[in-house]
Amino acid sequence: MELRGQLNSWDDQKGFGFIRPERGGGDVFAHISAMRGARRPVAGDQVMYLSEPDEKGRLRATHIRLARGLSLDEPAIRRKPKAGTQAAAAKPAPAAKVHARKRPRPNRPTRQLSAKVLGFFLLCLLPAAGLARLAEQGSHWLLLAYLLASVLAFAAYLYDKRRALRNGWRISEARLHLLELLGGWPGALIAQQLLRHKTRKLSFQLVFWLIVMLHEVVWLDYLYFQSLRQLLLQL
Repeated sequence: MELRGQLNSWDDQKGFGFIRPERGGGDVFAHISAMRGARRPVAGDQVMYLSEPDEKGRLRATHIRLARGLSLDEPAIRRKPKAGTQAAAAKPAPAAKVHARKRPRPNRPTRQLSAKVLGFFLLCLLPAAGLARLAEQGSHWLLLAYLLASVLAFAAYLYDKRRALRNGWRISEARLHLLELLGGWPGALIAQQLLRHKTRKLSFQLVFWLIVMLHEVVWLDYLYFQSLRQLLLQL
């Protein structure tokens, strides 16, 4: 079950600190590798966390997030900051160089998000083209099926994520894959990236991407080859 606490101390250069539990008791060791979210923590942050004893019996947080709610997880926050970054940021720049400062480059998380959005758009091209052709022919049921399955898949991922954080009853992977197979893979992909859920389990990701590729192949065949349709007519 998730517990609430306050990050009582934090050394950003070393990437660790201690959480003071809201319900009392000893401080819990927190390492940046267990942090999930869109930014690095700072001392005083209210956090939600899971913990377990280490080999010496001391409590250690295994999953940490800011208490303000779920947010897009950026793996870059778990990388060690460059030495002197905070000091350089705090040091005022010389007045003569203020106007000559170059426009800052987009940070890495922004570029990663842009790449993910572009990848999602490209994956949706073939299904969108196929569904558009069906709509021109007066058939809209498959589009509605995709939308409904995607909404259900996203809701299932969200529920499963929350239950995982609370050590509760989980939705089986087979049911998640079934929703993806029925057309909910776009909603599932959005949920995976937004919630950072099921992204590190290789066996799950393998089945998920096989399902996505199956949909892509079917739509490619429908748009350009019609071989599957001919095969079905021969049966």
